[in-house]
Amino acid sequence: METMLSAVLEQPVDPARPTAFPPRALDLVRPVVRGKFLYEGDEKLFVRGVTYGAFAPNSDGDQFPERDQTSRDFALMQTAGINTILTYTVPPMWMLDLAMEHRIRVLPTVPWMEYVCFLESRQTRREVLLEVRAGVESCRRHPAILMYCVGKEIPPQIVRWHGRRKIERFLKDLCAVARDVDPTALVTYTNFPTTEYLELPFVDVSTFNVYLHERPAFCKYLSRLQHLSGELPLLMTEIGMCSFRHGRQGQAEFLRWQLDEIFDHGLTGAIVFGWTDPFYQDNCLVTEWGFGLVDADRRTKPSYGVVRERFTNDMPFPDRSEWPKISVIVALHNAEATLRDTLNSLLTVDYPDYEVIVVNDGSTDGSAAIMEEFPFQNIHLSSNSGISAGRNVGLKAATGDIVAYIDSDARADRDWLSYLAATYRDAKVDAVGGPNIVPREDSWVAQCVYRAPGGPTQVMFNDRSAEHIPGCNMSFRKSALEAVGGFDGRFRTAADDVDICWRVLEHGFEIGFSPSAVVWHHRRPSVGAYWRQQVGYGESEALLERKFPSKFNPWGHTFWGGRIYAPYPFFRMFSKPVVYQGLWGSAPFQSMYDPGGGGPLTFLPRAMEWHFALVALAMMGTYSFWATVALTVGVAYTVFYCVVCALSANIDNLIAVDGPPTQVKRVKWRSTLAWLNFLEPIARDWGRLKGGLTPWRSVFRRVPVTGTGMPASRWWQRLQPFRRQVTWTHRGGVAVDRAPFLERLTNVLRVRKCAVGWNPDGQTWDLKVRRGALGEAQVHMVVEHLGGAKRLARVSAILRPTRSLYYVQIGLLGCVAAALIGHQLPAVLISLVPLGVSWIAPILEANCLERAIHGASDDVARALSASAPDGAQP
Repeated sequence: METMLSAVLEQPVDPARPTAFPPRALDLVRPVVRGKFLYEGDEKLFVRGVTYGAFAPNSDGDQFPERDQTSRDFALMQTAGINTILTYTVPPMWMLDLAMEHRIRVLPTVPWMEYVCFLESRQTRREVLLEVRAGVESCRRHPAILMYCVGKEIPPQIVRWHGRRKIERFLKDLCAVARDVDPTALVTYTNFPTTEYLELPFVDVSTFNVYLHERPAFCKYLSRLQHLSGELPLLMTEIGMCSFRHGRQGQAEFLRWQLDEIFDHGLTGAIVFGWTDPFYQDNCLVTEWGFGLVDADRRTKPSYGVVRERFTNDMPFPDRSEWPKISVIVALHNAEATLRDTLNSLLTVDYPDYEVIVVNDGSTDGSAAIMEEFPFQNIHLSSNSGISAGRNVGLKAATGDIVAYIDSDARADRDWLSYLAATYRDAKVDAVGGPNIVPREDSWVAQCVYRAPGGPTQVMFNDRSAEHIPGCNMSFRKSALEAVGGFDGRFRTAADDVDICWRVLEHGFEIGFSPSAVVWHHRRPSVGAYWRQQVGYGESEALLERKFPSKFNPWGHTFWGGRIYAPYPFFRMFSKPVVYQGLWGSAPFQSMYDPGGGGPLTFLPRAMEWHFALVALAMMGTYSFWATVALTVGVAYTVFYCVVCALSANIDNLIAVDGPPTQVKRVKWRSTLAWLNFLEPIARDWGRLKGGLTPWRSVFRRVPVTGTGMPASRWWQRLQPFRRQVTWTHRGGVAVDRAPFLERLTNVLRVRKCAVGWNPDGQTWDLKVRRGALGEAQVHMVVEHLGGAKRLARVSAILRPTRSLYYVQIGLLGCVAAALIGHQLPAVLISLVPLGVSWIAPILEANCLERAIHGASDDVARALSASAPDGAQP
């Protein structure tokens, strides 16, 4: 395949192809991609299109009308505000010139044999590559070209036959051929729901054909497509309804709400299928389709009026008269390097009613002077109180119904607030966030940092509801923020966004996400700055764990209920995504999901326990050959993991910043990405350790006990670190019932900094309680009815070390045995020290955990009895 592609790319471009165009060509500028949108110069270009054709061949053999008819069609389109046509064959030069005269852009689809098994034959593959090359070459550099489509809607059975990966690689080759011929052009492939699982990061614009007639389903699918598109703009290349089956008025109303939803959901445009009713296909004219905005005689339908009304009004939101006031808050500390860029962007935001509040949190650089250059409400704090305090000061001064936060190293998109407000209006949520994309002007190191793990990103429960939105681009209803008490001042530098999102969700509010509410967020410009940022994140996670212990696993890693959406690749070496294909591949919507397989090897190099194991092996390697072997294998796998992640990363943003991808530059970029992947988990762990989020943290953390606090276990049970089962009872009245008892016990233990989980459907225990990495308890409860109002609650707790501690003990015993066999007395003594610690520490942890659960259950039993009415007492 590589040899064939190289041969096609090496073919010379036709020198006879004209490169000079009429003066009107200067009015049309080739569009470029910036974030989620297309731009024409400095202005956003919203695609307002219609499909044109296919038609029966004209007198020249082209599948388009005669030139005079085409000119009349373009004039009628221009009146309707249509600025783009999509063609299903490559247009001739006269048609491109005519489109340019009417200021209409063209999206030509290069036709080839998608409906055959085109990868079976080497000759067929070569023919397809040459067809795409010839099609692009015939339009090369013409200003009217919006982008090239190198293929569309490969049938799912063809994809299943060849395999997803082979299809993706071939489409990548087609895009490479198109870019080789016309380097300044945008390139796409048009997908559809039955093959939505194709991963195509190499296209410039994500384009989809979707026919859904139910509004809720259409809106839901638009949200899904936005997430599938990721950082790419999303363009709907076919929508429509047949007026013969649904009536002309039905077609018009259908297009009205579809166009509204498309632009409300932040797409870069829509193309309506089609211009006329007849459609030429397979050498015959199809007259049974009534999708056109005009009929066969070019008489306009009501749908033409709907399109004209939508396309000639302001984009993307024609009416914002009743939108809420938004208060934008910028809390900053020593931000002179980026602050002016941030505030300049807020001057140009297009929103009818907003205010900007800038809070200077005790800056000692030139930030205060920059603030005075702008007509915003400026608040100066005398000393640095932290990001949360600054955001609370802004919240107190805000007069808007919605409060939006942007960091002082970010730049707002012109329509940022509009997309936030549209999500509040349509989704009925209490908080909304958006993506943060690295600016093109950032250095190549910053671009690598953007592709490395650990950056701010969203966590989604589903395509529309979020668990977390990043602090550099988040907004809330002011009433919701006030209801949860604002930001927690203990989070001075980071994790304030995680804390506020979790508390908002705990109070029953909902968080939404708008993929097009974009801010441009500068990344750290050096590896050292990235290291310091990740260490700071780790320290903030230690604060979070003390406040939300149930959100962390024993080793200090966050439990997310949703899926992390990030610009860096996920390690898939040992897991395979699953595509829902339906019976015989017949499912109309074929989604891909990650079943979570692959085992621990998919995440081990990012885990604190892995790093501790490597350190321990390094120490044991001083006297054990096998420990050295294990250490070598572990380090090698870690390096392998980082290299795979680096090789999987998308480096298109690096090419745009650092120039053509020479071999030397590729090695530089990939090596930097691998190094960042290696450093990030180590920096996080160092920050966690500095902040006190250590595996042994629970040994030194005393849980307050107000009950008896006396252990229920026997003395001999408290001398061994293994399984321990204890039982105690509480007498009371009818108020002592399982459900209220367990709910209260959960709340009391969480207040006392214990992580508490409820049983899954397949478990017999009621609660699982832990404080750290050294031990956990499974709590079971039963209530006996003793007659009348008398109740007896029996509570049982099974306490045991965590599984990872057993692995540690087994490893240490192995080291002792190896040292004894080798007659290495110093090594035996050295190994006995950590072995003794691994024996004593879980005993102390189990004792603390037992006292905590026993004391909390005493408190709950007394509280329930005290709250019962007199008649319910025993």
